[in-house]
Amino acid sequence: MLRLENISVWYGKHEALHSVSLEAPAGQTTVILGANGAGKTTLLKAIGGLVPIRPGGKVLFDGKSLEGVPSHQIVAHGIALVPEGRRLFPDMTVTDNLRLGAYTEHARAGEERQLERMFALFPRLLERRDQLARTMSGGEQQMLAIGRALMSEPKFLLLDEPSLGLSPRLVKDLFSVLRKITQSGQAVVLVEQNVHQSLRLADRVHVLENGRIVRSGSPSEIEEDKVIQQAYLGLESERTMSVQAEAQVSGGGFYNPAARAAKTQPTAAPQAAARPAQSAANAVVSRANPGGFYNPYSRSVGEKVAPARDSTAPAAPRTEKPKSSGGFYNPSARPGSGH
Repeated sequence: MLRLENISVWYGKHEALHSVSLEAPAGQTTVILGANGAGKTTLLKAIGGLVPIRPGGKVLFDGKSLEGVPSHQIVAHGIALVPEGRRLFPDMTVTDNLRLGAYTEHARAGEERQLERMFALFPRLLERRDQLARTMSGGEQQMLAIGRALMSEPKFLLLDEPSLGLSPRLVKDLFSVLRKITQSGQAVVLVEQNVHQSLRLADRVHVLENGRIVRSGSPSEIEEDKVIQQAYLGLESERTMSVQAEAQVSGGGFYNPAARAAKTQPTAAPQAAARPAQSAANAVVSRANPGGFYNPYSRSVGEKVAPARDSTAPAAPRTEKPKSSGGFYNPSARPGSGH
């Protein structure tokens, strides 16, 4: 079992982790969720001995403290980290990268057996076994990074954002492989922002916010907690989504889910024969614009329609159009006398 007790980590004057305590049982998948900057990566680095822990905090593995133990010896104890960004040896082949994962004394004894296991778990790596790591796709490189960590035969596998930067299809393939790893009984501590996929793998979930554990529970408990869904996980409840669907205004443009719902005003009964000028004005002022984008907050802008003139009324005196001196003519400008 992996146990953390009152783990605090500072970067200069910034506290990245504040008195974090949690347990990751053997043979189970423990998922750490949270927004960017919550301290998830720092938590994994603290377990792996890559960042110093403030006095008073403890990392216990199988009942033994890992305080002051170098990171390479932590790997020998049975904890392997797949870091964010993969950190492969780009100018080495797939096979050589995998063999470097078996550098501990315990892993060297079963290196060939583990190598065959990795090729069986990741068939794509078998196809690319003599290819340089830097020439592989992002998904293939991620599989190689996981395989290299598994070559050390760890008791706990720490995964830091394994799906970062991958296409949806590759993410699906990656989590399919992770499901095989967890189903074999491999203990995993997973830091991931893909909430839905992570909850399917998890046995236990911890939500991290601003360096603190704010919620712990089973995947079903986390999914049913509306506060956690909206504040930390970015999930939407069914009710919220249905309200947004009803409020959606579809006019051929883009839909803003945060915008207020705008309803079109019903048109009045047609009276074109009695009041042709008024009907024309209503048609111009109407917001229904099938050719462009619709903004529910914009003011209606239309052409001004002159009221119908009574044929019996005397005609208004005509005014001469000001003479143009070669420039632009502004019909709305006040008349002025030339100098």
